[in-house]
Amino acid sequence: MTEKKAKEVKEVKPVAEAPATPVDINVASDTDKGVVQISNNVVSMVVRKFTLGVEGVVRFQQQGMIDGLFDVLSKHPVDKSIALDMQGDGALITVTLILKFGVNIPAVCHEVQKTIKAKVEELTGYPVAKVNVNVVDLDDIDEKAAKKAKEADEEDQESLDEDKGEN
Repeated sequence: MTEKKAKEVKEVKPVAEAPATPVDINVASDTDKGVVQISNNVVSMVVRKFTLGVEGVVRFQQQGMIDGLFDVLSKHPVDKSIALDMQGDGALITVTLILKFGVNIPAVCHEVQKTIKAKVEELTGYPVAKVNVNVVDLDDIDEKAAKKAKEADEEDQESLDEDKGEN
């Protein structure tokens, strides 16, 4: 029994052989100049930056506390609101978003798809086959701002009332 366990241990590859940084996209063939590789983290950054610039997008879905803690401790944070699947015919990109309440949801999603496809292809040279957009919530920003302003006004009024009572 001990010999079998020893044999199993010998067959296990050491962790040191794993690449230090995930490198997932080959955007150029092997030439005399070398190979260009772009990590999924870079593609995710491109997706995030330009998606947030689309009118009607409030933010990406927030990660849970456990995921956030893992990202803080990890050298390579994983963004679960952006999923990348590199396939032979191009990238499959899925984003999970929260949009502004009152926008035309299909129009905003279509704009997100166009923007992601154009910017990822422009900046990485890698073709994008599909962009899936999942809308998980709507955020009424104007209502929240109005509520905060009202609460601030009420606090100011209470302060004034207290000041009058002291005089």
